[in-house]
Amino acid sequence: MLWFKNAIIYQLNKDNLLDKQAIEQAVNACPFIPCSNIESTRSGWVSPYGEGENNPLLVEIDGQILLRLKKEIKILPASVIKQALNDKAAQQEQSLNRKLKKSEKLALKDEVYIDLLPRAFSKYQFVWLWIDTKQKQVIIDSSSFKQAEDILALLRKEMGSLALIPYSTEIPLEKSLTTWVKQSLHFPSILLGDEIELKDAIEENIIVKCKNQDVESQEIFVHIDSGKQVSKIKLIDESGVSFILNRDWTLKRIKFDNVILDKNEEFLPEEKNLKLEADFILMSNTLLKTLENLKNIINKL
Repeated sequence: MLWFKNAIIYQLNKDNLLDKQAIEQAVNACPFIPCSNIESTRSGWVSPYGEGENNPLLVEIDGQILLRLKKEIKILPASVIKQALNDKAAQQEQSLNRKLKKSEKLALKDEVYIDLLPRAFSKYQFVWLWIDTKQKQVIIDSSSFKQAEDILALLRKEMGSLALIPYSTEIPLEKSLTTWVKQSLHFPSILLGDEIELKDAIEENIIVKCKNQDVESQEIFVHIDSGKQVSKIKLIDESGVSFILNRDWTLKRIKFDNVILDKNEEFLPEEKNLKLEADFILMSNTLLKTLENLKNIINKL
C-alpha cells in the first residue's frame, strides 16, 4: 500500500537541483536483481506500479517523484548454521583423527555459511521514497535512519553526489514542542493529541510516557517544570492526518482519515496504475500541506 506510515525528511542544499533525468538514470542503472548464490542481501529499484516487464522504475507527477526500493535478505537461522558446522567439524576431526584448531573452525564456519546460502529462504523488504523537486526535499517511508541512509547511498552511487541532510531547525525541536505544550498554545491547523513522551534535559534515561492523556494537564506541566522536555508527541492535522512527531523531526505512525483514503475509491481493479497515481497526488499534496502547517507553527514558537 502506497500511503506512508513514517517519514524521514531530508533537505537538499539550496544550490543544488533534484533533476528528474539524473534520478531516472540512477534508478535505471540499479534495478533489483535477486541475490546470487554467494550473496546474503541485495537491494535495487522496482516499479512503483508493481510487477510488469514494461513498468517504469520512476513515477513523476507535477514535480513529485515516487520510487520504490526492494531488498532481499537471505535468512539462515543461527541454529541451522551451528548444526551444519558441528556436523562438518565432526567429519573433519574424524578424518584427521584430531581436534580442529580455532582458526580452522572459523574458516569452516565461513565455508558452511556459503554452502547453505543457496538453500536459504529469502525475506523481502519494500520501502517508498518520495522526491519533492519543488521544495527540494526527499521523504522516505521508514522509521530507521540507517535504512534511509542505505537507500540514499544507492542513489548517490549512481548520481555521484546528493547533498542531503536530515531536516532540522535552528532551535531544537524539543524546546519548541515543550513551549507549545507548556503555554497551551492552540493553532487551528494542527491540534495536540493525547500521547506524549518527556525526557529529562540532563538525565535522558529519565523518561515519562503518557497515552490517552490530556497533554495540557497539570500533571504534564509538573514534569516540564521539573526539567523534562517533550521528546515526542501526537499531533492531528486539520485535514485528518495524525502522527507522532519525534524530536529528530521524524514522523511515525502516520494515519490518514478515511475521508482522505476514500477519495479515490472509484477506480476499477484494472485501473490500478491510475489509482496509484491518484493516491500519490492525494497523499503528497496532503502531507506537503501538513508539513507546511507544522513548520509554520514551529517557526513561531
